[in-house]
Amino acid sequence: MTVDYMTIAVSLLLLPPLMAGGLSLLITSSRRLHLTNLISIGTLIAAEVAITRTVLAQGSVTAFGEIVYIDALSSVILFIIGTVGLACSLYMRSYMDDQVARGVIAPNRLNLFFFLFHMFILAMVVATVANSLGVQWVAIEATTLATTFLIAFWRRRESLEAGWKYLILCSVGISLALFGVVLMYYSSLRVLGDVSSALNITQLQQVAAQLDPHILKLAFVFLFVGYGTKVGLVPMHSWLPDAYTEAPAPVAAMLAGVLETVAVYAILRSRAIVDQAVSPEFTGGLLALFGLVSFALAAFFILLQHNYKRLFAYSSIEHMGLAMIGFGVGGAIGNFGGLFHLVNHAFAKSLAFFAAGNIHRRFKTVEIDQVHGLVTVLPWSALALMIAGLALAALPPFALFASEMQIITALGTSGLPGEWLQSGPRIPVIILLFCSLVAFAGVLSRITSMVWGVPPKDVPEGEQWSVGHIPIILLGAVLLGFCWVLPTPLRQLLDTASAMLVNR
Repeated sequence: MTVDYMTIAVSLLLLPPLMAGGLSLLITSSRRLHLTNLISIGTLIAAEVAITRTVLAQGSVTAFGEIVYIDALSSVILFIIGTVGLACSLYMRSYMDDQVARGVIAPNRLNLFFFLFHMFILAMVVATVANSLGVQWVAIEATTLATTFLIAFWRRRESLEAGWKYLILCSVGISLALFGVVLMYYSSLRVLGDVSSALNITQLQQVAAQLDPHILKLAFVFLFVGYGTKVGLVPMHSWLPDAYTEAPAPVAAMLAGVLETVAVYAILRSRAIVDQAVSPEFTGGLLALFGLVSFALAAFFILLQHNYKRLFAYSSIEHMGLAMIGFGVGGAIGNFGGLFHLVNHAFAKSLAFFAAGNIHRRFKTVEIDQVHGLVTVLPWSALALMIAGLALAALPPFALFASEMQIITALGTSGLPGEWLQSGPRIPVIILLFCSLVAFAGVLSRITSMVWGVPPKDVPEGEQWSVGHIPIILLGAVLLGFCWVLPTPLRQLLDTASAMLVNR
């Protein structure tokens, strides 16, 4: 592949959301807004596929004078951004138009929603392909600005409160991450002596072993806590239940399925550099410890939920914690399981929030006790909720069961990393299995109570087919199919990315 070809491919990755965002401010027609959105996300996916093919053939690619750097790990995240972004775009066709028809939002505010949505996608793509830890930080901060307005989009008191809470907590977290980036810059500048490239990932990978390990330890702690706030790890998770409850359904799907994953990617990028100067036991111990605590606490909080959107929020904390355990334990199985779990969780959580959006529009409540008889009222959404719920509960034959078993296998083989965490693999595995059963019981009992039973008399029955049902069917099929057959290109991509994490 020539440099020119790659420059064009990367341009088609970055320009569509930027141009679509600008056009959205000028377009007033709902139909044209949706068409622009689909063209943008379709072009992005085509560019991502072309880049991934090159990455699988060459190992990594750069563009624009090494401003852009993409390897297998970046491609996995781009795959999640593109796939979930397309699913949300298809779902928005009926969801947003229905909100306009019901008078929830004014027609002249629809273009503002699409502008923010495109900027959100653009910021996540930039954070994934940037060859600079500084640019990556700026892009993740940009996601905070875009999503704050999206969370508060309904302009209710509760949504405004959730938006402010999200903005304040994530800004504090991202400020801590900035301090970590500054420490990385300080350490690398002493070795490289080049101000312009002191934060470049490609440069840092080459000289990482020469960096000051004491400074890198401190830098990673700040980066981990800062980006961990975006991931929703305990105890930095308090913004997450309110934000997921108040955000529009497609926004909640992007937050849970994509933004958290991009934040995990930022942590893994920094860790790959730090591990060359510091023992991987240090970084792995932090990831595994916070992951295990997040998984355990979220499992028990699931038992206390009476709001189905908050239920899915704590489910996100649980699954992000499980993925962090996989990355913390490491090895071929642990890293592959962690990456595969990120993919599966993104699909399952998107499906869950699509179902939740349909339920909320029909029942006009988020209380679990007030929703019954979904199988009669909304049969397609009831099926989607059951598939998403069973998948999130890691019940076979769903794909999340396969990735969770891989992580448990890695934990059972190696135990928790770090001398201060060494207690043998038996105790952590027992904790993990017990908390998995708790979460399974909590999710399943609430999902089944909503699907079955007698529906309220004032709720109309029947569900008309729409474009929004296409992503529901496709995501459900993927969650079932990935447990049995993983497409060869995706398997190669996950294998390459996990091997890269192991080697570093």
